[in-house]
Amino acid sequence: MGDARKAGWKTIAVPALLLVSAFLALLWEVSSRYSARPFSPFTLDASRFAGFDPAIPGWTVKAVQVPTNRPEEPNILAFEVVRGGRCALVRLVHGYNMPMCMKIKEYDVALVSDRRVSASTRISAQVWRVTSSIGDSSIWITSLLRAGDCAVTEDDIRSLPFPRIGTPDDPRWKPEGLTWKSLRHPVSELRARVRARWNSSRADVLTFLRLRQPAWASEELLTLVSCALPPPDGQDNGEDWSAELMEIHAGFARSLRQWKEAAGEVRGAP
Repeated sequence: MGDARKAGWKTIAVPALLLVSAFLALLWEVSSRYSARPFSPFTLDASRFAGFDPAIPGWTVKAVQVPTNRPEEPNILAFEVVRGGRCALVRLVHGYNMPMCMKIKEYDVALVSDRRVSASTRISAQVWRVTSSIGDSSIWITSLLRAGDCAVTEDDIRSLPFPRIGTPDDPRWKPEGLTWKSLRHPVSELRARVRARWNSSRADVLTFLRLRQPAWASEELLTLVSCALPPPDGQDNGEDWSAELMEIHAGFARSLRQWKEAAGEVRGAP
């Protein structure tokens, strides 16, 4: 009698387990497809800064057209700042992790100076040296601003999310699908793929399982980015002009803050 009962339970349990597994797989597939939808366009755009016309003493400032065909990209304003043979590009973008973004583009990014907590500086900022794969390097300066009143914060830009990582610890590894090499080394290939997925999820379990859309960029914080552009052919703008670039960067931060004050959008101290 007992053996018959056990056999009956097995007859029921196995199909039930298969049905539950199929249901969970279907639920995961539906949820993952929903989470993989395109990023929604930002609601904070250049129209919120209509009339902003920065002036940096001693420099010529010209607005640069920001591409509008990719509304999900974190771009709001861009300006070219020129004096003599030196030129810098200043951008105001939605809050994003600039160092990680450039690393994904295979640039080497090194923190030169962290001035977020230095009382001697006029602006809280982080200074970076960005080097391309062919050895060209330039100085970049970043600051995080509150979107509401453009007050400069002391937040570390590296704390912001950047979901499109897609690389493991070894940046030379690239996903190539099912290849003879991956079949020869299945364990190391699987480990690299899992690590890449985990990195791209920013160590978030639901994102790793594709049940949550990755965080993209912030509309509560904005990133002010200033970088030195390479000189035209045959001209020399100096090897390093980070002091002047900081002057430009600080001037833009002050201009944004003053413009917000004039518009009556500043409430309380920063």
